[in-house]
Amino acid sequence: MFRPRKPIASRAAAVAALLWLGIATAGAESTRFGLDAEYLHDTNVNRAALDKEEQADDAVSLQGYAARSILLTGNSGLVLRAALRGTEYFEFGDLSNLAASARVAWRMQPSPGFTSPWLELYGEAEAFRFRDSDLRDGYLWSAGASVGKYFTDRIRAEIGAGYDSRGGGAGGVYDVANAKAWLALDYRIASAVTVYGSGTWMDGDQVFTLYNTAKWGSYYWGAKASAPDPVFASAFGGSPMAYRVGARTDRYELGLNVALAGNHALDFGWSHFEARADSGGGRYDGDTFRAGYLYRFR
Repeated sequence: MFRPRKPIASRAAAVAALLWLGIATAGAESTRFGLDAEYLHDTNVNRAALDKEEQADDAVSLQGYAARSILLTGNSGLVLRAALRGTEYFEFGDLSNLAASARVAWRMQPSPGFTSPWLELYGEAEAFRFRDSDLRDGYLWSAGASVGKYFTDRIRAEIGAGYDSRGGGAGGVYDVANAKAWLALDYRIASAVTVYGSGTWMDGDQVFTLYNTAKWGSYYWGAKASAPDPVFASAFGGSPMAYRVGARTDRYELGLNVALAGNHALDFGWSHFEARADSGGGRYDGDTFRAGYLYRFR
């Protein structure tokens, strides 16, 4: 269970709670509710700068959300979404966390027609509190724009760009910001089966961890911020150091969604991530594997 701590005092949490209440009470006939349960395996959960220091872990999460669409004109509208999520890690329990998020998106389709492209602008806020990791507590703000298009009734593509900014944790180690661009493609191979994939490229900051600093030369001297990270002390017999450095990061995802009878679906995915420090030669990579169950109440 989560130990009592100071309440989440982020504006993002308040926004999420108010938006959730507003969506739920604005009109039940147009509000959608959902519940997502997921199992995750991460091969490099500590984002280790040395391959031999990589630690793997498994986690389960449960998320509930409410969403509402609002038509503004004949070709544009808003989508509001609020979510609450809890995540529990098996090995490194201090990574377990609670999160609240709110998202607002404006979408416009300039010309009518199923295959006509659309434009979307979005803003999102998330607040999170970890079981025992002051480094990671805080908030995340995101904003971006994308263009999407159905090429056929089976194929959909989207390209976009955005900016993420995270902060609020102790010591400023997780005060990271990244500009990003992405490309996504969905392909419905059968009436109930969709394959999807995406690539995301980020330029900004990342957090690396390192225990045996003698193996890294001068890499960590150029870090923008650093602090001990006791979350992973059990794996090393002492706390590794966490370093925030300028880096470029690539992330690729491949997934499979299987719709079941009613409002149920199964979702499976694999992601590969790789970050390269701008100076000092730092690099980490890893993979995540997930299996999820999705339920839509209406």
